[in-house]
Amino acid sequence: MRSGWVVLQILLSGFAVAAPHVSFANESGEGSQVAATVAIGDGLLASVAVVGTDFGKVWMGEGEHAVPLTLVMGDEVSRLALLKVPEGGALEEAPQRGSTTHLEAGDPVYLDPDDLEHPSRVVSWENQYRDTVLPLSLMRVHHAGERVPLPGTPLFDKAGRLVALCHQAAPEFGLGTYALPVEAIARVEKDLKSSGKFVSSWIGIRLDVKHPVLSIRSVRPESPAAMAGILKGDILLAVGEREVQSYADAVNSLYYLVNGEEAVLRVLRGTEPVEAKVVPVETPVIPTPPLPLPLVPMPE
Repeated sequence: MRSGWVVLQILLSGFAVAAPHVSFANESGEGSQVAATVAIGDGLLASVAVVGTDFGKVWMGEGEHAVPLTLVMGDEVSRLALLKVPEGGALEEAPQRGSTTHLEAGDPVYLDPDDLEHPSRVVSWENQYRDTVLPLSLMRVHHAGERVPLPGTPLFDKAGRLVALCHQAAPEFGLGTYALPVEAIARVEKDLKSSGKFVSSWIGIRLDVKHPVLSIRSVRPESPAAMAGILKGDILLAVGEREVQSYADAVNSLYYLVNGEEAVLRVLRGTEPVEAKVVPVETPVIPTPPLPLPLVPMPE
């Protein structure tokens, strides 16, 4: 694994790329945001297009040597961008992927898996920003060194496995960034293979945002949850492999559900634990009643 992340060699037969930096144009039309990338296989690079940048306007290199990249898939929720390297480009081998399941505060992660003497550290898991629940949980990471890593910069575990991508800076302390769990890449890849676009999933339950107990307030008739036997009043304990203890936990776990892919919901019904197999579907568009016509005086 190379320690530098900006490698772009123009060759007679094309170009070889090892995790190059890319630039996303700002939505304002002025300027751009530089981001790092990592190879994920199948000729694709993964990066993060921070809020305010345009997924579809991205290039590699500068000036006359700039090479436009094709956006294969962009997830507005996580801001993850999967990019296709132009024909003639050859990517370095994608790193093996690890897991963030067991990463906790104080655990080391690495900007360079060949340099284990200068770790970054997980500070916390963040699932809220001020009073707003985030659509998925992000790791907060504190980095050594002198500069905040770019969005899209890969983070590795001690075994050299990819575990996260740096997201945006967390400037209120040290050299901090938020980081997107590697599991989000697999979530987006599943929709890429099935439909070619990111599709949010729906099972038809409603939870109380403010109540500390995750009691299901309602189950929509004929929804996946209703067909699986979930009942109003059940207390949600886990979605798939993710245990939930708060509303924000539940929102995070529901992000990883995939349409048509069976998942197990674990609930408490009275004093009995119950498991139900639910098959999520695409979030339905619920029609709203038309607005009443304005009262216009009839002509005499």
